[in-house]
Parts: sequence; structure tokens; C-alpha cells
Amino acid sequence: MELIKSVLNNANPDIVIFLLTSLIAFLSWLTKGLIEKPIDESKITFNKYIEKRIEILSEIKTRLNFIAYFPKQEESKKFKEQLQELILKDGRACYLNKIDFDAVLKISITPETDEKLLLATIKTINEDLSSQISKVQDEILFYKKFSNFNPLKRFIGITLLVLQYILSLIIILAISFIVIYGLIAFIWYLKILTILIAITALYFINNWLKNNK
Repeated sequence: MELIKSVLNNANPDIVIFLLTSLIAFLSWLTKGLIEKPIDESKITFNKYIEKRIEILSEIKTRLNFIAYFPKQEESKKFKEQLQELILKDGRACYLNKIDFDAVLKISITPETDEKLLLATIKTINEDLSSQISKVQDEILFYKKFSNFNPLKRFIGITLLVLQYILSLIIILAISFIVIYGLIAFIWYLKILTILIAITALYFINNWLKNNK
């Protein structure tokens, strides 16, 4: 320790500043590489996957609806053949979960349509599509809000986003402090109550931030 202090006291201040600046720059670059790059790559993969999945689910849903509208065996045969082609072509089956794939496959190869299974599958795919499209709409709204061509509006949008992050951080730190203090100082039933209140507060705060983004 004394040796380090002696070296720092005798070192050229300019060199020390240069080395500290270089160290901070290196750590910033390393952090960016370790955190931002994997996130960006994951986002690209996610966007490609969700885009393809929405496309495939929409095509399958359309055929299922046609089968529901034309229940007779002769009328639905063409749409069932199209379903078979859809799920067997280019590995598209991997974009469906096992339950949906099994149901769609059964509908497409069974001459007599199981109406109950058909309607249940349409409902499931509708719910799945709504969930996927909702995620895309969130991304679109976020982009529209924080990438305005007007420099002033863009600055205001980014400022509000930063303030929202700061507010979230302050709230999380405050709740964490209260929980830690409660776990140390309170008796056991007050500890449980403190944890429940913290979880409830985070839940409502998260909903509020989500609805006001």
C-alpha cells in the first residue's frame, strides 16, 4: 500500500491523468461491448423471428378461417392442402408451438373437420397474434415518440425518457433501502408486510410507467 502511495506521489500528474482517462475509456468500451452488442444482436434476432412468426400465423389463421367458412369436405380440401404446404415448407413448423402445430396438422390431414378443435385453434392463434402484434406496436410507438424529425421535440422526448429512467432508479433504490432496513430492524410479521408492500408498490409503479410511456 505504501509503495502504491509513493509511486502516485512521485508520478507525473499528466501521465496519471492520461492513464486514468485511458482506463475509463477502456472500461467504457469494454462495458459497451459486453452489454450493448449482445443486446443489439438479440434484438435483431428477435425482430426477424417475430416478423416471420406473425407472417406465418397470419397465413395459417386465414386458411383456418376459410375452412371454418366452408365446412364441407369438398370445399375445405383446397385450404387444408394449403395448410399442409404452409407448415411443411421451409421449416415453418418451428415457428409454431407444439400444441398449435399438432392441432393445425390434424386439421389439415383429417377429411372430416373437427369443428371444436378448429375454433379452439383459431382462438389460440388469434390470442398469440394479438400478443405478437402488441409488441410490434409498442416498438413503433416508442420509435415515433423518441425519434421525431423536429430537433426540439426529439430533445424533449429524450429528456423525458432520461427523467423516467432516473425516476425509476430513485424509486427502486428507495424501495430497496426500505426493504433492507425493514428486514434488519422489524420483527418477522412486519418484515413480511414490508416485502408485500414493496412488491405491490413496484407492480403499480410499473403499470403507471407502462401506461404513461
